[in-house]
Amino acid sequence: MSMKGSNKLSISNPKTLLGDTTPAGYNRTKRQFARAFLWLTSLLLLASRPYLSLPASVCAVYTMHGGTWFSHKNFKWMSASIISFCVSLYSVALRVKVNAIDEVVAYELKMSLEIRQRLLEITWGGMLLLCLVLTMKSSLDRMAMNA
Repeated sequence: MSMKGSNKLSISNPKTLLGDTTPAGYNRTKRQFARAFLWLTSLLLLASRPYLSLPASVCAVYTMHGGTWFSHKNFKWMSASIISFCVSLYSVALRVKVNAIDEVVAYELKMSLEIRQRLLEITWGGMLLLCLVLTMKSSLDRMAMNA
């Protein structure tokens, strides 16, 4: 077998570099990494740590941006990553606003913004966690059926 024929998916293959063909499992690996970052994001949002959830959601978006966009699985996780980024960013913005407000002068406004921020974090963090748990459950069910 020639060296040229046995090395079709190597880095030196121009088709792989141009995106014409991808190695088997390439998008699956990206989705797994994105899900790991989304797990971290959802747990940090539920723990009210928006400053830490923001970089985790950025990592999820960055991980998914290189995958195939026309795959429904990739689209689902890319959408979840983008929404997580927006929620984390908005939560950070609300946290900054809350910290800038004087509690003595505008107590009601400060509490209103804190409640809004916390509600946002709990709602999206919970929904994301539910999606991730259901995905994990379905993959475990699939593995049990194949065994």
